Amino acid sequence: MSGFVSGLAAPLQSLLEVKHAIGLPYVNSESHLRRFDKMCAETYPGEVTLTKEMAMAWAVARPAEHVNGQMRRITPIRQLAKHMGALGLAAFVIPSGIPGKQIRYRPHIYSHAQLRSLFNAADNLQTTGYGGRREVIIPVIFRMIYCLGLRPSEARTLRCNDVDLVRGTVSIRQSKGHKDRIVYMSSDLHEYCRTYDATISAHHPDRIPFFPNRYGNCYSQCTIDYWFQQLLAAAAPHIVSSAGSPPRVYDLRHAHVIENINRWVLAGKDPEALVAYLSPHLGHANTEDTWYYFHLAADFHVDLRRIANTSIESALLEASDGLR
Repeated sequence: MSGFVSGLAAPLQSLLEVKHAIGLPYVNSESHLRRFDKMCAETYPGEVTLTKEMAMAWAVARPAEHVNGQMRRITPIRQLAKHMGALGLAAFVIPSGIPGKQIRYRPHIYSHAQLRSLFNAADNLQTTGYGGRREVIIPVIFRMIYCLGLRPSEARTLRCNDVDLVRGTVSIRQSKGHKDRIVYMSSDLHEYCRTYDATISAHHPDRIPFFPNRYGNCYSQCTIDYWFQQLLAAAAPHIVSSAGSPPRVYDLRHAHVIENINRWVLAGKDPEALVAYLSPHLGHANTEDTWYYFHLAADFHVDLRRIANTSIESALLEASDGLR
């Protein structure tokens, strides 16, 4: 049962089946398709053709919507139109120039003092009356993002069988680019996770997610973002960022990578060798995405500008991974 209710239900379901058949999770895009389906059912009942009017009604920017969010909303509808065309059905394809150029976010790079204040705030959380064990989960999930350089979505969707507490490894499955990888915990993070597991298991003995909510499911991205804003508000001293670069959860991943680049490059390590190591560690599809971090490191650390202005500069490209 597809659950689609508009006149486009058949091609919508067909597109999902194709995406899943080739191994794509397609979770966020499916959510946009279902909202589009609902709009079509309500505004264009019985319409079996994807018309220009329908497509452009969906493409219109919403109040206060970021252009990157608008782009993520439009892309699956553009894919639907192309899929319908391949099936011999009439469909209007939203032009590629809409909504415009993607905006690159400039990350906030945390200082050691800021990181310390964030994790101190996490360690001092109190139990709430809303259920769950946020005071146990929050200190661990944000440490894993920072210490392992995980994308926030990779951390919050971890399953218990992804975290090997004997070997100290974490398996990241079907992440960006639909690639699997294994990352290794440091000895202190390993012990920290073992302690967490013993504590949370007393409350969720049969859990599947490594970080379960009170219903035993994975937390949503909205919840992770909300928690992070609470930590920022509680951090002492207050974390101040430059205009246009408010601190985000994702920036903990950037901080992890730049910290490693600092150590390695200032120790005289070969950048070419570093890229070969960093790319699989970060789950990048190619090394071009990884060079981007050398550019960030040079921006925030004067000692590394010498490197960015010489052999590395010619290879620098902005990473698509830098947006969330």
